[in-house]
Amino acid sequence: MKDEEDNLSVFISYAWGGALEKKEWIRQHIVESLKWKYPVFWDRDSIGFGESIDACISKALDQRPLMVFCICDTDYLVSAQKVGSGLYRELQLLTKIATLEGVKIIPLIFDTECAQNLPEPLDGRTYLNLEEMHHRGLYLGDAMLALADGRTQSWMTMWLKKRIARDDLHRYASSYFQMQQLSIWGNASTHEVTIRPGELLLAPQWMWDSNEWNYMLSDENATFCPLKGRWHWDYFTPSRGMRALGTAVMSAFFPQCTTQVERAALQNAGVVLAQKVFAMTYMTESFILEYKEIISI
Repeated sequence: MKDEEDNLSVFISYAWGGALEKKEWIRQHIVESLKWKYPVFWDRDSIGFGESIDACISKALDQRPLMVFCICDTDYLVSAQKVGSGLYRELQLLTKIATLEGVKIIPLIFDTECAQNLPEPLDGRTYLNLEEMHHRGLYLGDAMLALADGRTQSWMTMWLKKRIARDDLHRYASSYFQMQQLSIWGNASTHEVTIRPGELLLAPQWMWDSNEWNYMLSDENATFCPLKGRWHWDYFTPSRGMRALGTAVMSAFFPQCTTQVERAALQNAGVVLAQKVFAMTYMTESFILEYKEIISI
């Protein structure tokens, strides 16, 4: 299997469907993700001016082992039925090699209705439905590479399910954080941190009630006085004070979270913010922390 992967060639079968730009997403999502590991034939990059289109395609289809990815959308079905079209001739060549050893033809479904109307030699073959991923604008490169690497149906199905679930969570988180209308701004001159214009970031009551934090929240120095909305950050090892800042920031986004389990989650998130943001910012630098950055961490 390893030797086969090392020698594998990939052929991209698709229909232009109009303007050049319409299918340029194939380059980013499919071609670019595969070509660092496998030779990829994609007519836009693989056929030079003056060359015979059919000859180039025929030569590419002679490679073994060969994996053919067919981008099945409505454009594909329409073009496949046009006698004499480039795709029509291409499918004729594919039909001739479809049953040969070392050839694998995989329909990739981008419009669900296409699955029941696939042309020869795609009809009856196991396909991968990527419509939901594509509709959401999710990156397809990882899925394409997994396919080329020979992942099974069950593996691919589970991977896609998890990827879509992760996107659902990301969308929910984005909606929630956006509704809070908070923008965390740290002033390098005063080390005051605000969550809205004129509104200082203060430690929530549960931090004052916690033995883990209350002993330090009354401290006061040039860069740290939580009672006055002054917090410490610096390009250094994440300190206790930076973790307190991270916890206070997360609590500002989730003021309703006060149970023991919720507080532990806020503190864990605060540690991550301390490591990824506050310990990576010099104390002489101001910072702006938007919700999108928090979600992406």
